[in-house]
Amino acid sequence: MTGARRIASVDALRGFDMFWIIGGDFLVRYLYEWSAHPLLGALSRQLTHATWIGVHAYDLIFPLFIFLAGVSLGLSFRRKAATASGPALIRRAARRAAILAALGVLYNWGWSVDLQTVRFASVLGLIGGAYFLGVVVMALSDRLAVWLAAIAGVLLLVSGAQLLIPTPGSGAGVLTPDGAVNGWIDRLFLPGRLYGGDYDPEGLLGVFSASSIALAGMVAGRYMADGGDARTDRLLRLAIAGVALIALGSALAPVYPPIKKLWTATFDIIAIGWCLMALAAFSAVFDRGGDGIAGTAGGTTGGTTGAALVLVVIGANSILIYMAARYVAYPVFAFADGQAWSAGAKAGAAALVIAVEWAVLYALYRRRLFLRV
Repeated sequence: MTGARRIASVDALRGFDMFWIIGGDFLVRYLYEWSAHPLLGALSRQLTHATWIGVHAYDLIFPLFIFLAGVSLGLSFRRKAATASGPALIRRAARRAAILAALGVLYNWGWSVDLQTVRFASVLGLIGGAYFLGVVVMALSDRLAVWLAAIAGVLLLVSGAQLLIPTPGSGAGVLTPDGAVNGWIDRLFLPGRLYGGDYDPEGLLGVFSASSIALAGMVAGRYMADGGDARTDRLLRLAIAGVALIALGSALAPVYPPIKKLWTATFDIIAIGWCLMALAAFSAVFDRGGDGIAGTAGGTTGGTTGAALVLVVIGANSILIYMAARYVAYPVFAFADGQAWSAGAKAGAAALVIAVEWAVLYALYRRRLFLRV
């Protein structure tokens, strides 16, 4: 969002999303083991992925990041359209997607680089691909109706593929790791190792499906940037849309279940609903003024204080901390899990790791040092 209008809620929400990635999930788990408090137990269970069918809070972290990337596009699309042609926007997005895909391969390797087991699909690769498809739609048309039609088109194509295309040995509508059309497409066209063996949760159909979430973020970001309605009315409409989508996805679940690892259309719908509600809630808390525009970025603390600053610092270098967590923080947590420490000691270690991460991010934030892709 460099050079774009900034909304405090978007920056804070991105930081909140990344907090769980950099160790917040470990901290909650250790605190629950230490205290056995039922509320921490409920939160700890939500900070695990659903085994297959269903949606836990942890399943929404990745979609929220994709959604916020779309929000950034929606906030800045008028400036982008005024300063660059459609083909230029697409070329930039393609370069960004390629860089993210390369970083995703490095993330998959971690400290164990084995060319024989390289996995090309990745979280970052999926984010880059979904972002690219969103930019393509934005470059082709500035009409909001077209963006909404693109969301519906993606969801219909994904659901049609998953429910109607027969796969060899399984048939149509089989939503299992080895029987779903996702895995069949990945086995045919995706090189390298597949995360799930028979399929990859960040595979080719997943990229296409997740673009619906990026597109929904674009619509929300454009709505927030354009204004025209009272702030409370906009927040209420975002929240109502979120509730309606969650209800729709839940109503379809008995016949077409939400499965994050397959990026089913019902999962996308529910995820978009929760993302809209989160955006409305964070805007109510963190945005100030009639339109909610705030100068929260740029590497200084001007205009950003308290809880907003804590979260914005994390979100400002989200890709950097995501990579650093893989190579530094996660090995530390793995080491702690392997020790005969008390749960309280592990919780203290997790809190220390998060504090060190935040201090480094804050130093970078103050010096306007950001990893931009």
